[in-house]
Amino acid sequence: MTQKLGEWLIGKGKLTEEQLQRGLHDKTFFGERLGHSLVKLGFIDEDTLGEYLAEIARTRYATARRLESVSTEVLAAVPGRLAAKYCIVPIAIEGRRLHLAMRDPKDLIALDEIAFLTGLPIEPYVATEFRLIQAIERYYNISLGTKAIPVAPGPPEPPRSKVAAPLKAAPRATMPEIGLDGLPLHADQDDLDQPFVDAAPQAPPADLEASGPLPRSLDAWREESAETPVAENPPPGPPRAAAPAPGTATTRPFAAVPPPVARPAAPGTAARPGGPTLVPRAAASLAPPSGARSPGVQAAPAPAPLLAIESASARLREAETRDDVFDAVLDFTANRFLRGALFVAQTDRVLGWSGRGGGLAPTRVRNVIVPLDRPSLFLFVRSSTDYFYGPVPDLPANAKFYLDLGCPPPARVLLMPLTIAERPAGILYADNGPDSSKAPDVQEFRRLLKKASIALEILILRNKIMMI
Repeated sequence: MTQKLGEWLIGKGKLTEEQLQRGLHDKTFFGERLGHSLVKLGFIDEDTLGEYLAEIARTRYATARRLESVSTEVLAAVPGRLAAKYCIVPIAIEGRRLHLAMRDPKDLIALDEIAFLTGLPIEPYVATEFRLIQAIERYYNISLGTKAIPVAPGPPEPPRSKVAAPLKAAPRATMPEIGLDGLPLHADQDDLDQPFVDAAPQAPPADLEASGPLPRSLDAWREESAETPVAENPPPGPPRAAAPAPGTATTRPFAAVPPPVARPAAPGTAARPGGPTLVPRAAASLAPPSGARSPGVQAAPAPAPLLAIESASARLREAETRDDVFDAVLDFTANRFLRGALFVAQTDRVLGWSGRGGGLAPTRVRNVIVPLDRPSLFLFVRSSTDYFYGPVPDLPANAKFYLDLGCPPPARVLLMPLTIAERPAGILYADNGPDSSKAPDVQEFRRLLKKASIALEILILRNKIMMI
């Protein structure tokens, strides 16, 4: 288990408990990292913090002096946008290895992307975050903002006379005392202009009066609403929304129903003055009991039209980063499947990059790691086949994979490699959940991934031009 910074410093005799508490208070107030606060307060020096970071990361520490003088040729190896994105600074190229100062040397996605773009193995170092930010702003001319919240001093005080002027009594306030709601505390309600309070009390509308016990359930509520007769000639009175059409919800209070939500009025009904018709949230989110759509209920949104592969090609042509390429592939895939995800292929494992649709959270996908030393879905990348489509094998590694993704195994899954120089650089994943009726157009996805491969090769060549 990784030892916390405060415990480590106290155990080394470099910090007292009182200093730790002051540092924690400063960290909470300014929203900084604890190490930054302790250095700022003068309780520890930067090298002590670097010693701790190197110990827990099990790597070397890049000192401030190492970051102060980096050659232009080395800086050209890493584009500024990636340096800012991952908080990294290249510090040397020695023996065909790129030495990289990083905030988090365990960021596998950052290491893979830099190695992919430069074509060089990475030697990671750890450095303090504020020193990295200073270097990025100086070398790449990119403003990342300060890590501390400066407290600006107030305006200078006017010069005071040596002879104190006599104090004058403050004038009595002539304005009425205002309450928290912005209205005078002692004002008469009839004199207030409150748009949501009627000036003269009136009897409540007939459909809002209590008429027996509350319904037992939402279905009983709908049935009762459908049987309520609607008067053809309502009595004269202030204008209000017409009674809802059969099959829709009424505005009668109902126990445990959330507050109402606004929805446009159905065709043929009068709109409530000052806003759209209000219906309870539960009724707005549930369909009527019958299969047919009732009058006044909006139709379900039409499915999104299929994206043409030409639109994905245009995005790939304009891509400036690997993320741009992967986003174009994922958006095209999610347009044809319930779920889509991309994984970065390494020699001994597969790392999640991001995902779309079907409850896939990009942050969860990013934390997925599948080792290639045991049977799993992803072992096909080591075979001669160029894709896999079929049911998910019942294997422990696959069960853990879907547990990490946060979704159940689908009926069928499509896996295709994204290759560069005949080596898989990424793996495209797609499924339709429990639906296995539609077979994917494998040839279309072959074309898509070939285009993506060319786009990635172009990015590599562009970066090599800057490194020469």
